[in-house]
Amino acid sequence: MSFASYILKKVSEAIITIFIAVTLAFFLFRFLPGDPTAVFLDVRLTPEAKLALQKQFGLDKPLYEQYFLFIYNLLQGNLGYSFAYRGMPVSELIFGPKLVNTLVLMGSGMVIGAVLSTILGLIVGWKRGSILDRFLTSASYALSSAPIFWIGLLVLLVLGSYLNLIPMGGTLSIDALYADPLTRALNYLHHLVGPLIVIVLYFLPIYMLYVRNTIVSLLGEPFVELLKAKGLSSKTIVIGHLSKYALLTSITLLAVQSPLLVTGAIITETVFGWNGIGLLLYESVLKSDYPVVQGIFIITIAIVVVANLLADIAYAYIDPRIRRG
Repeated sequence: MSFASYILKKVSEAIITIFIAVTLAFFLFRFLPGDPTAVFLDVRLTPEAKLALQKQFGLDKPLYEQYFLFIYNLLQGNLGYSFAYRGMPVSELIFGPKLVNTLVLMGSGMVIGAVLSTILGLIVGWKRGSILDRFLTSASYALSSAPIFWIGLLVLLVLGSYLNLIPMGGTLSIDALYADPLTRALNYLHHLVGPLIVIVLYFLPIYMLYVRNTIVSLLGEPFVELLKAKGLSSKTIVIGHLSKYALLTSITLLAVQSPLLVTGAIITETVFGWNGIGLLLYESVLKSDYPVVQGIFIITIAIVVVANLLADIAYAYIDPRIRRG
């Protein structure tokens, strides 16, 4: 199979997957218990007024009509209207600063964690049984078992309270709201340091252990013994031959954990007061605002499918045997 045919096949599968997942999302949220209109219907309203509001949101139509209307609106980029935010378009709530803040935090944290863990995993995997391997492996198991909110509070206590190196919370300082763009950007990055450290510390040990185990499993393979017998240096073997296996492991983990790009920072955002979409999701669930929850769910589906599509393409590029298979 050619590379172009492989990509076309994967793109077609991705489109079908998104359509099925979006359909399931539509019916799933409408079968949930509770009355979603209760958050915006005043108890003093007359039955006629309540029916008028339900008609405004399209809740008086049969389910199949709501579905086709939903698909039609979705193809136009319309995700519906929020119940809790008094008819505000869901797209305005999601595709705004909150989503950008979460993507910046989670995206940078996942990438930095993956890069560092790939390097460390290669080193400790090649030096299996060494003091460095035992120390980093033990530290990774301890760190990965620690609750993320505890790590966040510890970072705030040490770096924020004791050393005064990072802000204690928020996304921007009040005095930076009306400052020039450069000052705002620097202030934003300063506030990003704390939650970013927590996210990196969350992903780093998990990724490193997977990469380390991948390398260890390859040490006894015949091709590694052959490379050693040819007199190649350890650096050449690790960088030139084993690194692609470590890279495939990291890409797999990034694709599997891609939903965290949208929904993975709820606890961290709460601890640091980071104005992200995690808090919006939490509030929308509490208020039964299923158009917003559904919109976030659909965005998460799209990110997962696209991330796995990119991972499949990266697999085929790094290892051509995959597309031939």
